Amino acid sequence: MDVPRSRIPTAVVLLAGVALGWLLASFRLAPARAGAGDRSGESIVATGPVLVRFDEGAKAAIPLDALYFLDYKGGRLIATVPAFRQTGAVPHLIDTFAERDLAVDFQLRLESGPRPHFLMTTGSLGAYSAGWAPLYVLETTTNQLGIYRMQTSQTAGTISRPRLDLVELRSYTRPLSPAPPASP
Repeated sequence: MDVPRSRIPTAVVLLAGVALGWLLASFRLAPARAGAGDRSGESIVATGPVLVRFDEGAKAAIPLDALYFLDYKGGRLIATVPAFRQTGAVPHLIDTFAERDLAVDFQLRLESGPRPHFLMTTGSLGAYSAGWAPLYVLETTTNQLGIYRMQTSQTAGTISRPRLDLVELRSYTRPLSPAPPASP
């Protein structure tokens, strides 16, 4: 009994599979990244990378995150860069904090002016950031936006005292309401 053979030779199918596999392997998906943030009452917390280093062993980029805490009742922005260190049997993650007085940065009068209302999130500047994520702080009663950068240096597994710098402060205006349509 004769078995009918395919018209496409096996070698052609094999070569097409190899070519398709090579093509799909050459495309790498961008790694998923997520920023975290939360709000409770008059406090906001967010995280974002301050530097990214390449780990040769894992062949992967490893971000070092900062933790930001905003207390808008007190007008304070506090940040730290957690880093794992172990002294004896006791591990340490948090060492020092950097602090900004948002009332000074945004020129607010907490005692006599309107009560401030802050929003905060981290962002990305893409290839222009060299691994750090800007922290955006909006103050909605005065229509101002502050952009902060957490800076730290890492040497031999230790992290120096972090610095929280105000990169830019700018006013923004709310969009005008649309003009009524002209009557004919």
